[in-house]
Amino acid sequence: MFRYLPWAREGLFVFLRLVLAVGLMEGVRSGYFAGLLPFYAPEYLGLGPATFTLAFTFHQLSENLSKTFGGLLAERVGFGKTVSLAAFAGFLTLLLTPMAHAAWLLWVLAVLWGLSMSTLYPGLTTLASRIAVPGREARALSFTLTLVMPWVGIGLVGVGQVAQKEPEAALTLLMVAQGVVLLLALSLFPFRIPIPKAVREPYPYKRLLFFLPAAFGQTFAPALVSLFILRLAKEELALEPIALGGLLLLGGALALGLLPLTGRQVDRKGYRFALVGGLFLLGVVMVWLAFTPSFMELILLVLLAGVGYSLFLPGWNGFLAKNLPQENRAAIWGGLMTVEGLGIALGPAVGGLLWEAFGLRAPLLTGSAVFFLLSLFYAVLFWRMRWN
Repeated sequence: MFRYLPWAREGLFVFLRLVLAVGLMEGVRSGYFAGLLPFYAPEYLGLGPATFTLAFTFHQLSENLSKTFGGLLAERVGFGKTVSLAAFAGFLTLLLTPMAHAAWLLWVLAVLWGLSMSTLYPGLTTLASRIAVPGREARALSFTLTLVMPWVGIGLVGVGQVAQKEPEAALTLLMVAQGVVLLLALSLFPFRIPIPKAVREPYPYKRLLFFLPAAFGQTFAPALVSLFILRLAKEELALEPIALGGLLLLGGALALGLLPLTGRQVDRKGYRFALVGGLFLLGVVMVWLAFTPSFMELILLVLLAGVGYSLFLPGWNGFLAKNLPQENRAAIWGGLMTVEGLGIALGPAVGGLLWEAFGLRAPLLTGSAVFFLLSLFYAVLFWRMRWN
């Protein structure tokens, strides 16, 4: 079985425990902010929607804006220590939530929790790239993310189902889950990310600038329509929420199913075609959506989006794994994740302005233009410059 995995057998058990710990923390976080607080905060804390949604905003900002420093800590201080700190901060937040009757206290707890979690993804992706089997780096990174992200939905749906009937029971459930995470993290306390041997040639750090367009654009383009996708589906595409959910599930399942195949191709033949082609397909999907496709066309577009994402994800990860410097890799990865977070933060605001000024199609057309420009930019970049 081990020969089919993209990670080396040595250290795999520790790595999978870390993946489980990060996944559970993601589930607790989504369950807390999106599943619990909408029901718990108004009834038990006397805090309105503006207060607890701002808590989530402050949490996200504190995490995303500190990922460069968080990545540095994960690599220099020890990943086991920073994971344990994040688990403890989450448990402390849950423990003190019943006392957070003042908005400022809830916000402080959210910020501290966010700061502690800034080490998780830079550390985990760096570790995944370091223990990847040579030639399987793209799959190692892509599969790592796909193992973690489902926990977001599990936490949201699971806690939300309990919280709408028994908010206090939902908080207890979250505390139990976070307690398990804390015990798991403490068992990994001494772990450190392995440091590779020093490379002979100095890295041209100016090259890091070429990673920024895709880091920002990949999140900014879809975020342009993220907050009003339900209204867009209803008014422009005549889709009810359940139909939209079914289409999104179809596209996501296809992308996940194709990932082993596309990841293998990237590892064997290179990331260039996958990265450029994936961005181009995502651009096609967004521009086509702007012109009111039929239901059958929507199914085709969802399939194209699944193929596009299954190409882009390993293509992007392969590009990073092959070309980021080994020295301070976690800090650099954290910086790129901060740029991705800015795309998520700015996209909805820009999309709203475009919608208000030019109509619902404008954000889709703008998003497609972003994807097309990124595809062209990296096609030219790979042609003009030498990359690993």
